[in-house]
Amino acid sequence: MKVSKVKIIEKEKIKDLLKEASQEWDVYVPQKFSDGDVWMDQLPEDRQLLDDALENVMLEDADTVISPKDIFFPQLETILKFKDDKILETPEFSQKLIFGIRSCDLKGILFSDDFYSRNFEDIYYKSRMQNRLIVVIGCLKPPRPACFCTSANTGPFAEEGFDLQLVDSGNSYFVETGSKKGQEFIDVHKKFFIESDENFDMTVKEIKIKAYDSIKLKVDFQEALNLMTQDSFIPEENYRRISERCIYCGGCLYVCPTCTCFNVFDNFNDKDKEGERLRNWDACVFEGYTREASGHNPRKEKWLRTARRYEHKLKFDYKLTGMSGCVACGRCLSSCPVNIGMSEFIQEITEKRKIM
Repeated sequence: MKVSKVKIIEKEKIKDLLKEASQEWDVYVPQKFSDGDVWMDQLPEDRQLLDDALENVMLEDADTVISPKDIFFPQLETILKFKDDKILETPEFSQKLIFGIRSCDLKGILFSDDFYSRNFEDIYYKSRMQNRLIVVIGCLKPPRPACFCTSANTGPFAEEGFDLQLVDSGNSYFVETGSKKGQEFIDVHKKFFIESDENFDMTVKEIKIKAYDSIKLKVDFQEALNLMTQDSFIPEENYRRISERCIYCGGCLYVCPTCTCFNVFDNFNDKDKEGERLRNWDACVFEGYTREASGHNPRKEKWLRTARRYEHKLKFDYKLTGMSGCVACGRCLSSCPVNIGMSEFIQEITEKRKIM
């Protein structure tokens, strides 16, 4: 992707930009809530509530609890409603401005785009993502200690797939344009943006180099992919140790930007002869995920379910698509109550030593 000439927006104008953009878009932006957690949440339509929400916008040093995947793949969604012999599908088509996500989360969205269109087009995902504009903000320093994006080439800045990218320069942001849609957004809201001169190209480069050097956790990510894609490589001893430690809460999978597993169930009101079909997030490490109707479970043993997770992320996804199912955001380790992380697994198999 060719990035066009850099523009500048002053930080103090960001809230006014978001306020104006919310008249046209459903705007999702990191917001800090009363418990201290930061979530990608939609700005409210109500003017008073909007002003209050804008005061909670947090773009810098924002460690979002989960990835923004739930904007396009909600934790719980109704996919159709039925009454008597009539069925009504319920896709959602609003325009979405995703403002202030990290480069690793952008990689997660691009991975999901591929997954939900690979074998068939998921109309519920597609309807949510087709009218979107993504504004990435680069990380000057890792939002969490477990980040290892430089090892996986997923950050701290995006190289492609974004519409706009913000580069923090102190009191303002340099704005890189990555798509026609991004340029059109700048044109519509041009009063917020000013031109930069060519000398700023070097400044942007220097900022990115410094940000790259701030990522301290390094792993041999490519070697892990090389090992895992060999059918003869089965690190069973690692899987067994992890499985004995894991409490199978599913936390790592719920926060992961690329986990796409789901379950489908029906709610039915027999009295009114109507109901709805819903889907919700599921996780492949749960025993019930692979249990068949007969009661047989091909992955009854815990270590086999542990293996499933790592093989999805580092083997089968990569062999099938050329993209790893791990974007190196580090949320799995940050969220794990027993300190199990993808980076540690990679270190164990590439460095041949016990960490977990």
